[in-house]
Amino acid sequence: MIGEETVFVAIYSKHQSNGEMYMNIALPLPFSSMHGILQLSAENERLNLTSNGDGDSGTYLAIGRYIIKLPLHENFTIKEKNGDLIATHDMTLFGLHFLHIDYVIKEKINSNQLKIIRTGALRQ
Repeated sequence: MIGEETVFVAIYSKHQSNGEMYMNIALPLPFSSMHGILQLSAENERLNLTSNGDGDSGTYLAIGRYIIKLPLHENFTIKEKNGDLIATHDMTLFGLHFLHIDYVIKEKINSNQLKIIRTGALRQ
């Protein structure tokens, strides 16, 4: 939320398949929904999430009972630094990088909600 206005709505879940853990994100769209299936891995004290992994990972468009795998990929890297979570978010479309965002995620004082501060800008 920004102020009292909702700016992003998604449904989150997880599943495991063939020994791999996946995070599922569903974004409602008009007459359809977009689903990101992100493969999780940890390396060098970093959490990595990617839709460009093995198995079930990918980005899908669901229209009714039809599901189309999209040439869109997301990669997140999250690490802890001085009590904050530092995250990067990169996206590619048809293999071309078009988005990079840096985040600092802090615990919000006097609340159990998180405060997310976008520190980067859109860049190629």
